[in-house]
Amino acid sequence: MADEPKKLDRRDVLKGLSTLPALGLFGYAWQKQRAYQQAQLESTAAPTTPPADLQVVNVALLGAGAQGQTPLVRTAAGIRESRVSYFPQLHQYGVTVGQDADPSLSAAAALGLKQSPHDLGTCLGCHATSVSRNLTPLVPGIQCERCHPGAERHAAGKGMPLNPGKLKPAAQVQFCGACHRIKPSVDDSALENIRFQPLRLMKSRCFASGRLACTTCHAAHEDARRNNPDYYNSRCRTCHTASATHADVRAQGNCIGCHMPRVRLHPALVFTDHYIRRPEKTATGLPSSE
Repeated sequence: MADEPKKLDRRDVLKGLSTLPALGLFGYAWQKQRAYQQAQLESTAAPTTPPADLQVVNVALLGAGAQGQTPLVRTAAGIRESRVSYFPQLHQYGVTVGQDADPSLSAAAALGLKQSPHDLGTCLGCHATSVSRNLTPLVPGIQCERCHPGAERHAAGKGMPLNPGKLKPAAQVQFCGACHRIKPSVDDSALENIRFQPLRLMKSRCFASGRLACTTCHAAHEDARRNNPDYYNSRCRTCHTASATHADVRAQGNCIGCHMPRVRLHPALVFTDHYIRRPEKTATGLPSSE
């Protein structure tokens, strides 16, 4: 006796529809809507009392405010990176980069991602001057001691602090890279690595020359000079003499506009790629635009 044909359930039908672009998209959207409606029903039926780990909430804020500011939320169950950040360039709040933008299925998930002690130590180790073992900032913000070890002893008349500006270029980039990153967070090909200036800079022939340090272009106690191509042109010409430079085929008068393009990783986040290199050319022979 032949086997009876297998009955297709809703999941099998959706899998079949997914092979057809238009119908598959409709099926996916319908399934997501059903999941959202179910989550709403479950949240409505759930007790109104918040979970025990949400009854005590303390908040710390990370970020200088130029690109974004993200709270850390401390609960009885641990510390979470807030699911919501403030983006000054947009003058509005939005979902934190790297977090799920779909509706939250619980109050705990709505607060954000729970962080491990190691990740928190890495975050606070660079966003504060010093932290204790329980990850409570002892000296919030970036103060002298963070970049000049020995500064407190120096203020008390006991010795001289470290001056990173006097380090050799490679050592200085390594020193700054302790916070600005010299290793990729995921893999070396990830687009998000553009955020990590030392990591990208170390790929450049300019860095391999042994003459390029962070302070070649950036004054350590000032914000980076944005929208000032003349300043950065002058920095490039400290190594690239007039006889060695090429014709400005784009007539922009902006070295880094071609060789260190700005990349938008998020509607509110734009970073200068510090991998200094020749830009790819288009069919017209001109460098491709950003």
